[in-house]
Amino acid sequence: MSEGVEPTLDISSLIDVAFLLLIYFIVTTTLTKSEADLGMVLPGVAAEQTTNVKVDQMVIRVAADQGVFVNDELVDSDPNDHTLPNLTDRLDRYSASAKIAGSEAMVIVECADESPQQRFVDVLNACAKTGLKNVSLTQ
Repeated sequence: MSEGVEPTLDISSLIDVAFLLLIYFIVTTTLTKSEADLGMVLPGVAAEQTTNVKVDQMVIRVAADQGVFVNDELVDSDPNDHTLPNLTDRLDRYSASAKIAGSEAMVIVECADESPQQRFVDVLNACAKTGLKNVSLTQ
């Protein structure tokens, strides 16, 4: 028995067989388009156009009896409460929804001639507190 010879495995024939099988499967495989077999035209990909959602403007009306209305809905009626908590809450929500929609928040303030100036200033302070910068005045 010879002690210096180690057994070897000749894998060159295995590599040849693997390449032959690979070539066989590449040649025999046919690529078919199933859409062409049906004979119909599929729609192409259209580029999606995104537009910003326009948020309606908010109309704040100060009545002669010092009631504050938002879009014809009474929100604050106490003439002694200068903080206008309900109006401030509505303005916060309106500003947040306009920011989410990517639109600019716009407020129109309509003040009756008989209403005191302090109530008008309270409404403007509420707008400033919520960070609204687009405030218009009307009669």
